[in-house]
Amino acid sequence: MMRFQESLMKQNPPKSPIDRIYAGACKRMALRCLLSLAACLPLTAMAESDNRFDVQIEGAGDYRKLLEDYLEIRRHQTDDALSEEELQRLVNITPAQIRELLATEGFFSPTIRHELLRDGGRPVARFIVEPGEPTRVGNVDIRFSGDIAGGRHAQRMAALRRQWSLDAGDVFKQSAWSGAKGNLLKNLLNRDYPSAAIKESEARVDPERRIADLSVEVDSGPAFTFGTLQVQGLQRYSREMIDELNPIRPGEPYSQDKLNELQARLQDSGYFKSAFASTEVDPDHPNDVPVRVDVSENERRRLALGLGFSTDAGARVEARWLDRRFLDRNWRLESQLLFDRDTRRLAGTVFFPTWRNGWHPNLDARYERTNISGELNDKIRVGGRLTKPIQTDERILGVTYYADRQRVGDTFINNRQALLANAGYTWRRVDNLLSPRRGYLASVDVGAGPAGVINQANIGRVLASGVWMTMLNRTWQPILRAQVGQVFGASRFDVPADLLFRAGGDQSVRGYALNTLGVPQDGAIVGGRVLAVASAELVYWFKPDWGAAVFTDVGGAADSWRDFSAGHGTGIGGRWRSPIGPVSVDVAYNHETRQPRLHFTVGYGF
Repeated sequence: MMRFQESLMKQNPPKSPIDRIYAGACKRMALRCLLSLAACLPLTAMAESDNRFDVQIEGAGDYRKLLEDYLEIRRHQTDDALSEEELQRLVNITPAQIRELLATEGFFSPTIRHELLRDGGRPVARFIVEPGEPTRVGNVDIRFSGDIAGGRHAQRMAALRRQWSLDAGDVFKQSAWSGAKGNLLKNLLNRDYPSAAIKESEARVDPERRIADLSVEVDSGPAFTFGTLQVQGLQRYSREMIDELNPIRPGEPYSQDKLNELQARLQDSGYFKSAFASTEVDPDHPNDVPVRVDVSENERRRLALGLGFSTDAGARVEARWLDRRFLDRNWRLESQLLFDRDTRRLAGTVFFPTWRNGWHPNLDARYERTNISGELNDKIRVGGRLTKPIQTDERILGVTYYADRQRVGDTFINNRQALLANAGYTWRRVDNLLSPRRGYLASVDVGAGPAGVINQANIGRVLASGVWMTMLNRTWQPILRAQVGQVFGASRFDVPADLLFRAGGDQSVRGYALNTLGVPQDGAIVGGRVLAVASAELVYWFKPDWGAAVFTDVGGAADSWRDFSAGHGTGIGGRWRSPIGPVSVDVAYNHETRQPRLHFTVGYGF
């Protein structure tokens, strides 16, 4: 009978078989490396290209790579100073190391044969491995002590037992055993019991029956409650602002999620470079534990100047002014002045302190002049919004006034205005927000405004977008994009340009310039009332951060679905997972003009 035990004693945690094998090898190699370093440096390339002996591992199946990565004998293949006696010793101890490594995967009774062949040429260390049948989990006994076992938490204990991830009949693996215990403990640590610990755990393995009976006892410790908020590092900004952002109330049960929410709110406020929320965990003083927040403040004012270039809009000059104590209040002003090939923009947004329920209010105003595809627009937009981040998602509620003066050719001039209320939601389900490999991003925005003093007719507007991606293996990544939108009620002559749709550009239909797919009017292209875009892309990652892609995009904008006609672009491109997000350089073939077009983008999205 084999037993694996753990206790709450203050001692170093036991090392895994992999750790022990690796550590022993490192100790034996350290002295040899130090003594022979000077002599070995000139011969490194020769040693790597001419191994002193070969290692053959047969019959290990899916576990061959595990053995090749961690067996000590594999690391000595390029050791030019290895003696015959040392080689024989390595061959003799390798079967024991193989058994320890296979035990981590649930194989406790493998059959291993080994031999050292010396018939001409280099020696060959040969190992024939038969893992046999894996050991499976038998009985699982989960016990609780501490406050949680006091009789008031029977439902929670039952739920924890149901959530246990290593069930009877599962293959007993060391990683799964450690993971199941970790998840059990994490559930307690995250809510009510930050001093919880594994008091005792045992895996009793019977190699003959290939059964592992598991036993775990968790001591929850006392239940903790939050106390008052203590702030460190605050100099420029008011304590009142932090109190308004604080979702924690004194006396409520401890929750790691509440600490994370407080930390996220402070970081998202724009006033702090960093914020860290924590509590002292002392089982002797679990009640009214003070919450400590350490903040590092951003500067109050900042002027940023920038030059840029994009294949969509050409060269760009931009200035941004930021004041985090606008009018000596806890208001944040962000303003922008921008010039590029098609756009002149002056914009400003005032962000107000976050409400206790998590909503972020702001007011924004913008003047913009655009000259796109023969349509000249002078546009004004003024509105107020409420945004609420929910972990990776975001809600938006707002009311916006739009007005523009449209000019097409020398004679057509049209003044338009609208007032719309809108609601939006964004979902982010990806493995990495900055440079995702798997998952999806989706958003929907719905707006409406009744006919009246401002709107010439009832106006409704819907826009939905999505990006989906996955990894078929380590190298192939398909990416799909889709976008659809429509304006209801009013005609395009009564709807401001910012509410209409165009297509074409780096993140729309590649092969076309930015916003050149729309409604023809007097030699120009203007926005339409309907939009549809779809894209399919396949990326081959020949290195972890570098890839090549093939893609095809279709889509367009029109005045109605009856008039809809899609543009089509197909091409190839390069990909780089940069520190600031995914970078794409594409060459797209326009099937209408039969001409190629270069595109450059950073990030995913529409």
